Amino acid sequence: MRPSSTSGMAAVAFVAAMSAAGCTASHVGTASPQPMSSTTIGGGDRPRELKIDGLKACELLTEAQRVELVITRPPHHREDPIFESDACNFNNHTASTTLSLYVMTRRDMRSFSPGEANGVVRSVRVLGFSGFQVHPEEYVPLSPHCSVNIGVSEGQVLRAGYSTLGEEHALPQDEVCRRATRGLEMALGNILAKG
Repeated sequence: MRPSSTSGMAAVAFVAAMSAAGCTASHVGTASPQPMSSTTIGGGDRPRELKIDGLKACELLTEAQRVELVITRPPHHREDPIFESDACNFNNHTASTTLSLYVMTRRDMRSFSPGEANGVVRSVRVLGFSGFQVHPEEYVPLSPHCSVNIGVSEGQVLRAGYSTLGEEHALPQDEVCRRATRGLEMALGNILAKG
């Protein structure tokens, strides 16, 4: 790990801490709420099986998309030990924001379902794929964060987390979740466009 600044290391440590706690941390998009069913909880409600084996999280967004998302630093690749997944942080050090993308090939959607994930869990759909949005039960201006977790195939999850660090950069909880959703939507759209 070679963050280019102290604030970069703080952002990486913050996102890792939120993931370890079961809280989830990933511009503007919306995930549509969906009623929960046993199919949705298992992540099986999707237009097709979309295998993500071998994909690298840092390669899921184009340069133009990173500009749109106001990502000012080069992507920072990491292996996430909590989710045993390939992960990438996309940082804006000026605004103290981080969009994190995760390619999980050994994780079931049940990990993010009500009763399993810590926080407020809402069933959502992104580009036809069902999943769960998770954010803390209480809004904390110092570190608002949100994640969107989509079951792309059996036992595989594409996840985006968004977080800000410091009250001076705080965003409303809905905006943090919209930015996580937008990042995931872009990444999922790029995967779908390739195959």
